[in-house]
Amino acid sequence: MAEVYQRAQAELTTGFATIYTVPGGTSSVVIGCRLSNIGAASVNVEIKVGASGSTKRIIGVDTPLPVGSSLSALSGDKLILETGEILEAKASANTQADIIVSVLEIS
Repeated sequence: MAEVYQRAQAELTTGFATIYTVPGGTSSVVIGCRLSNIGAASVNVEIKVGASGSTKRIIGVDTPLPVGSSLSALSGDKLILETGEILEAKASANTQADIIVSVLEIS
């Protein structure tokens, strides 16, 4: 069994964007998910996971992110994703928040 650490990152917009997709033949453990406010005003962020094209499960709904702050979306928890599942995120304002996701891929 191969284990590989990966990182995915993006600047969030007001529409859900795919941040990470689990590759074929792989399971993934999300070991970190950091959100940072890089703008001049408070923003709300939202993250969801699930299979592409199906109903997603919300990790955080309109979570406030004050100016100059950052937070861990998992707070020490781990998140297991199966082959083909995706992690998506958005913010209440374009280009005001960053997301960095750390993942352990197991194949």
